[in-house]
Amino acid sequence: MAAGRFTYEFGDFRLDAARRLLLPKNGDRALPLTARAFDTLLYLVERPGKLLSKATLIGAIWPDVVVEENSLNQNISLLRRVLGESPGEYRFIVTVPGRGYRFVADVQTVSEPSDESPHVAPVANFSEPARPAVRAHTRIPLAILPFANLTGDPDTDHFGEAMAEELINTFARVRWFEVASRTSTFAFKDRNVDVRKIARELDVEAVLEGSIRRIGERIRVTAQLVDGRTGHHLWSESYERSCEDLARVQDELTVAIVDSTASHFVMGNARRKTPTRDLEAYHLYLQAMALRAQPTEDNLESAIQTLDRALARDPDFARAWYAIAEARAHRAANDGCALMLLNHAERDARHALALDPSISRAHGVLGLINACCGRWLEAETELRRALSLVARNPDALVFHAIYIARQAGHQRKALAEIQTAYDLTPSAPALALHLGAQKLLDGDGSDACKWIDLAVANGYPRSLTAIREARAQLAMLEGRFDEAAQELTETLSPASREAGGFEAIQSFYRAQSDPSRSDRAIAALQAWEAKLPPEELEPSAAQRLVVWFTMLGAVDAAHDVAQRTIDRLSVHGTIGNGWGILWTKEMHAFRDSPRFQSFVSRLGLFSYWRQYGPPDNCVLRGDQLQGC
Repeated sequence: MAAGRFTYEFGDFRLDAARRLLLPKNGDRALPLTARAFDTLLYLVERPGKLLSKATLIGAIWPDVVVEENSLNQNISLLRRVLGESPGEYRFIVTVPGRGYRFVADVQTVSEPSDESPHVAPVANFSEPARPAVRAHTRIPLAILPFANLTGDPDTDHFGEAMAEELINTFARVRWFEVASRTSTFAFKDRNVDVRKIARELDVEAVLEGSIRRIGERIRVTAQLVDGRTGHHLWSESYERSCEDLARVQDELTVAIVDSTASHFVMGNARRKTPTRDLEAYHLYLQAMALRAQPTEDNLESAIQTLDRALARDPDFARAWYAIAEARAHRAANDGCALMLLNHAERDARHALALDPSISRAHGVLGLINACCGRWLEAETELRRALSLVARNPDALVFHAIYIARQAGHQRKALAEIQTAYDLTPSAPALALHLGAQKLLDGDGSDACKWIDLAVANGYPRSLTAIREARAQLAMLEGRFDEAAQELTETLSPASREAGGFEAIQSFYRAQSDPSRSDRAIAALQAWEAKLPPEELEPSAAQRLVVWFTMLGAVDAAHDVAQRTIDRLSVHGTIGNGWGILWTKEMHAFRDSPRFQSFVSRLGLFSYWRQYGPPDNCVLRGDQLQGC
């Protein structure tokens, strides 16, 4: 669906159709919307007061695609939440049962930008040149044209077409892009058509084109990326190679061009060293990154195996060494900071840096590893090093937020860092999930719900454990205790179920609706923990027990579980992660206990607080936290 050109105002919102942004009327920070939800809102806003049938909306939002009616319903639900409509409230969108939807708010058309006005990406306060706007929360539509043959040799036409075909094939593997088909783009071969017209006809935001020249026994390939709306060049690069092996040249240049284009859109920088000359190794790397984007345990393991194959083809592929280090580190973090995985991750990250010291994200992995081991100052140093190499590094920002700031009680800093990371890469479902999780820790359930929903809409599996845990917390905050219990029971291991985990979870949530059941819930949780072999009690489940015992008034039982958890982890030289739970309002009684000071001392946080400040709303006096 092609976006309109106007800016519309309604209620407290502005809808910028040209930049595809929904903003507060008096603010500049884009609100979270998927691409299809934006299209739905735009279609409604452009037809205020008109009753639109579901069939009409589906036909407009999903042209030439067969979708279920539920897809439209989900878009409408997401719009209601983002616009702040409470259940049963219809300030913006009215449902007409059996007929469709009507947009009822007053709409004002504000302006129409000129053709030459630049796109402005929803990122501010950075000194780098502005990047073209990217459709928020979706892949970047891109067209790749056959490379023009300027050699005068008709045989070179085949090389130009082969370059474009391989680029289409490779870009299709990059999760940031949606690539126009070969049939569509090759229809423009040898036609002198303005790039802006091509972009409009193919409904893409950018066009990649190129040319081929011969200089003696060498070949020069020039590639350029063009903004499909303005026709302005976004970046261009020339590559000169020997003509002796054109197949190898094609592979090498494909990697270089794809990597530069992806770097331009994701990091605002198209000047990076070509990561590998082996196209198949690069394809394996991209396949692993796609798996990593949906980080189930199976996908992380598959990503590691795929990267092993890439490294077998090119042992000097530094980016793949970093990627395998990160996958192992995330697996370790999900498993309570398993030491063997951490050691392997550290080995691989250091190998990546030995091959290419500019890989800032490898320092981010080392920061995560140090945080898992309670080496907070070393973790801070590594993450600061990552940001010194690439200031716009969303991975380093979010690693610092969730593995250091969140656990050290610097919740406001954690939220700001995750928000900045999200602004840099608004299509990443992981960052939407991290924002939602931070909002939950801060007690902001209504806003958290929007971000959790966005993470799912942008590709995170609904069955992901972190999504289920977040939905359980949201359901509890809203008093939907049966739903909360159902979400969490889906995350139980077979051993936990056999030990009575289902009954314990049910008992806890019954006590939330009926406090007279608290003693029975405490007994059920203690029985579950006692029956479960220590190695089967995952650190995340143990931390949940710490919170639940505290909420039920059994503060000493909560401290007992916390101490036993650290006992088990410290045997392997780690402290785990996820201790951001300590700073929530539900944990005030836990923090108020005389046992709390010795517990945070075991976490090794006092040296960090002395250098970087105490937790939010706390005062540090010697080795004592006060006022928390």
